[in-house]
Amino acid sequence: MKKLLPALLLCGAVITPAVAQSSRYYGAVDYGTVDYSGPGSYSSPGALTISGGYRYRENLDFEAGITLVGSANADIPGRGRVDVSEHIVHAVAVGKVPLNQQVALFGKAGVGVHDGEINGLPDDLIYGFGIQVRLDREFTLRAQYESLGRTQLPANQTADMDRLSIGLVYNF
Repeated sequence: MKKLLPALLLCGAVITPAVAQSSRYYGAVDYGTVDYSGPGSYSSPGALTISGGYRYRENLDFEAGITLVGSANADIPGRGRVDVSEHIVHAVAVGKVPLNQQVALFGKAGVGVHDGEINGLPDDLIYGFGIQVRLDREFTLRAQYESLGRTQLPANQTADMDRLSIGLVYNF
């Protein structure tokens, strides 16, 4: 028993750093502004995304979350002034290309459900790209561009949604 205890402690000391570095789950908060493009003119509201992810491979993550887009005013030809608001539930795959140990480029693609109704693919295709900088073991800073699909407007019109955002990732 006396010989077994040091061996177990040594194994635990070797395994613990490996387990700590292989954190597979993360949470993220991103904030940015949304730009609409379609018939008429629009204001650019803020948008907050709360998401969680799973690191499937070293360079491949799966991420799901919800984007809460603030209210926008739109002047649409034939309809006048209308309010546009959007909530998007999304699931995306995120591929990463490391530049060094701290910096990586990433791209993402997946689908989103707008306001609880599926508008039909490819309208709800979400894709984007960005850069992330690892600050330490737990925190990563990221900046990204995303195409969030299309939103439905009155009179069967649609507007494309794009967003620039900055966010913070917490690795569990």
